[in-house]
Amino acid sequence: MAILGVWSGRDLFMIVFSDHAIDQNKKRKISESRIVRTVTDPDDVEPSSRGRVMRRKRFGEKILEVITVTEGSRVTVITQYYLGALP
Repeated sequence: MAILGVWSGRDLFMIVFSDHAIDQNKKRKISESRIVRTVTDPDDVEPSSRGRVMRRKRFGEKILEVITVTEGSRVTVITQYYLGALP
């Protein structure tokens, strides 16, 4: 597990990377800064299953999707992956 403190506007977020997110990112090699930007400033946010949230942000031709769980100011990253470009 890895923990970051990140300011977004006036709010301080604690972003926690789950062990699964860390393991998956060893294969996917998505930059931590892109994951943090997607969490703190997403282009799109949609509810997901089990109280999770899908946050998406476009980077060039790719869309980064980050699955999170939020408890107060703590945001836990469950996993992250690139989608193809959305229509």
